[in-house]
Amino acid sequence: MQPTLLTALTLFASAFSTHAQTLVNGQIFTNGLAIIDAPAPNSPMHAGSVTQVAIDISGDGHLDQSASVPGNDKSTRFDSLEIYLVSYQTKLNVTVSSGPDLLTREQGSTVKHWDFNVSTCIPAGSYNLTFYEASHINDQPYFSITAYPVTVMNGQPTDVCTNGTNALQDFPQLSSPPPQTPWLEGTSIATQPLPSATGNTATVCIPTSVELLTVMGCVLFPLAQLL
Repeated sequence: MQPTLLTALTLFASAFSTHAQTLVNGQIFTNGLAIIDAPAPNSPMHAGSVTQVAIDISGDGHLDQSASVPGNDKSTRFDSLEIYLVSYQTKLNVTVSSGPDLLTREQGSTVKHWDFNVSTCIPAGSYNLTFYEASHINDQPYFSITAYPVTVMNGQPTDVCTNGTNALQDFPQLSSPPPQTPWLEGTSIATQPLPSATGNTATVCIPTSVELLTVMGCVLFPLAQLL
């Protein structure tokens, strides 16, 4: 059954809110507190090798380091941050980092690094590097999901993945993010919105605003969700 225009627009707005992310000077500002330094959007991830994920948890110098430690009582703080490699094309959801390990490592550093071993069982295709972030901003709780496209290169995949795999979630997923990252509020720097790659997709562009700058946010939907 074809959805009504109102239903479709509601779906589009919900997905954009769930997966909003912005590229500023090579850094990916999530719709929460995290700022992703690496890997870059559309980066190749080679099976059998290591991809390093680097995340600035200082809010570009605005946030005290103690605010990244789970259980802290800062008014603006991280509660949890997990990463998954997800593809609606290959029907795979693989854990990159879960639990508190990412936020608690490298104490004293404003950038957290995580080395992800790209298993040879992961088939080639289009994937999302997906960040699930629970946080508080000015004592208000939020849950944001940020996904951006990467590509897995694998000419000789091995057996089906069994370790670290998870059920593939419906798209889009529910979340309760802030209107935008607090680190870009009141700024007029040039930004570039990023789409999410979901395999077989259709693209919907929705205008948003950063102060006086209007940008167009493009969200890629699995075609099955639109039919």
